[in-house]
Amino acid sequence: MYKFFINDKPLIITSSEELIPRFQQLRKVSYTSAINLMDLVRQIEDPQSTGCVLICEDSTEVFMMLKSNFTTIHAGGGIVFNSKKELLIMKRLGKWDLPKGKIDPGETIEEGAKREVEEECGINELKIERFFENSYHTYKLQGHRFLKATHWYLMETGFEGNLVPQLEESITEVKWVDLSEIDLSTYDTYESIREILIEVQSRK
Repeated sequence: MYKFFINDKPLIITSSEELIPRFQQLRKVSYTSAINLMDLVRQIEDPQSTGCVLICEDSTEVFMMLKSNFTTIHAGGGIVFNSKKELLIMKRLGKWDLPKGKIDPGETIEEGAKREVEEECGINELKIERFFENSYHTYKLQGHRFLKATHWYLMETGFEGNLVPQLEESITEVKWVDLSEIDLSTYDTYESIREILIEVQSRK
């Protein structure tokens, strides 16, 4: 299954008709060669759309076909827990978010993920535990379509100092939270981030 977010609305690409409950109410489309994938993207961009589930035989093949219509930007992000098992979150542009950012030339994705967490949250002593999963969301810039592929890593830290938001990146608050106490169904965050947090909650 691939979760592809367009204007913060999901396009779920899957080879199974058995969907997890939160996607059950989305419009379902069976993929055929007659379907224009970018027409489907434009339909989801309509303000009235809530998203779509695309059911196909080979979800990876269809995802790669869709991906070829975008310029892909690779980013790295951190799902960071401290010694109290609290999660590091930050507020960016008025919504709760996880630290992430574009990979710089010459650095690995892991290096970029750690650097972004350090820069955006004013933290150090980070240790990557393992790769978690990728997330995908699209945006338009100067008439071009981009796909941001964010590679997420579970990280841990013994850092106990003050957290410092990177104001020049529109981050206004950074804090530790107990993820088990958050109602993710109503949490004020981006849908792609909500999906990551739901997955983290379910696997902890």
